Amino acid sequence: MDLVCPALIADAAPALCRQFDVYCERIGFGLDAEPLNALTNVAMLVVAAFAARLQIARPNRDAAGLIWAAIIAVALGGIGATLFHTTATVWAVWADMMPFLVFMMIILWLALTRHFGWPAWAAVIAVLGFLAITFGSGPLIPRGLLPGGAYYLPPLLVLFAVAVILQRRGSKAGVSYLLASIVFLGALAARESDGPLCAAIPFGTHFLWHLLAALLAWILIRSAILDTPASGAATRKPRRDRDKPA
Repeated sequence: MDLVCPALIADAAPALCRQFDVYCERIGFGLDAEPLNALTNVAMLVVAAFAARLQIARPNRDAAGLIWAAIIAVALGGIGATLFHTTATVWAVWADMMPFLVFMMIILWLALTRHFGWPAWAAVIAVLGFLAITFGSGPLIPRGLLPGGAYYLPPLLVLFAVAVILQRRGSKAGVSYLLASIVFLGALAARESDGPLCAAIPFGTHFLWHLLAALLAWILIRSAILDTPASGAATRKPRRDRDKPA
């Protein structure tokens, strides 16, 4: 079977088999042209394994289905990214990016429904809005700013907003979300530096994106397992001084 262009894809949509070069490390179109970028995706598989172990050892039974879905998304993200950095094809881009988006949707859903106590219908609208903004943000970002990372800016901003709200409510998950936001920012910086620093760093900086993204996934999924409250036990807003009796 041709890994670069499997028969199923070649027959259905041959344009998806087009190869392209977007990262500093790649100097050709062989499967081994991005060894560092390909190998560092193992970090995602390691995170998925440790997360599965944590969920088994200290199970969050109330949100178990969503947590296991998030773990699977992390593992699929590692596999998809490895496929992209070996085949460098259009179809592999989707295998690389979609699991990350699914993972962030799950994290957002848990934040809205469990931490904030939103009803399901409101959370559905918010998640759909998140999807629309994520896919539609490219044209709104000035040309030249985040040329390869516009897709990731909305998730970063949403994650930071959730972190601030959780911090203000005194949730123990707030620290994890804030740390995750900082790691996400560093990961995005590494991703965007790959091209500009290519002359100075021949193997690029994209591999740091993989390692930091894996750390981001671990922070969020660990918090999901350990800090996500049960249904109906949302993190409440702190009382204002004016609410206290005189």
